[in-house]
Amino acid sequence: MARPVDIERRNKIVNVVLTNGGAKINELAKMFDVTTETIRKDVAELHEKKILQKGHGVVLPASSYIENPLPYKISEHSDAKSRIANYATSLIADKKTVFIDSGTTALQVANVLNMFEDLTIVTNSMMAANALSESKNTLMVTGGELRPKSYSYVGAWAQRALRQIRFDIAFMGCDGFHPNGPTVGSYRELEVKEVVREQTREVILLADTSKLSVQGLYCYCSFDELDMIIFERNLTNNEKQTLPSSVNIHSA
Repeated sequence: MARPVDIERRNKIVNVVLTNGGAKINELAKMFDVTTETIRKDVAELHEKKILQKGHGVVLPASSYIENPLPYKISEHSDAKSRIANYATSLIADKKTVFIDSGTTALQVANVLNMFEDLTIVTNSMMAANALSESKNTLMVTGGELRPKSYSYVGAWAQRALRQIRFDIAFMGCDGFHPNGPTVGSYRELEVKEVVREQTREVILLADTSKLSVQGLYCYCSFDELDMIIFERNLTNNEKQTLPSSVNIHSA
């Protein structure tokens, strides 16, 4: 069995490779201050588990993960997501208990919150938790069943943990929009988002404008249940017509 330090390093290697779409063996060795032989052993273990695949001096996501949109979503519309995250975190003010949803824009929020201190941050996102692992905030991870397509924790365990906490503010993501509200592609994700919404005083939806032309399978709340939607820019007149006039829209 791998030692805890090995498991932690391997988890971080996975995060680096998925975030960047690949990595060089020698770069990983420098990053984690270990030998290239150690990295090769880590990669071999992850290759056997079909998480990563080995190349000549490089490491890539395994084919099953290439089909997974999350690693590629991270780089898509990255400037827009960064602007949204910066604006979103400016709203925290005196709020102390923060929920971070799964998804790539929420992950950007996690990155920004590394500059904050003394918050209690709760997340069901494995990648957000990893991004915040060395912050000066109190980090709480729901645990539960890991959903590989979104690297999020779902199921009864995650829901039970979330019901024990009252959030001051929650930063939520979505896959797209239905006429009634934001959508998500997984019913397991929907269940978690519904619990968070019930436990939160202020629900903020983060969405870049590309989501306006997409509709996910499940609508997880109505527009009336959102306190605010943050886009990266002002909406055009045509885009505004796709949303109810009552929605509180902010541009980053």
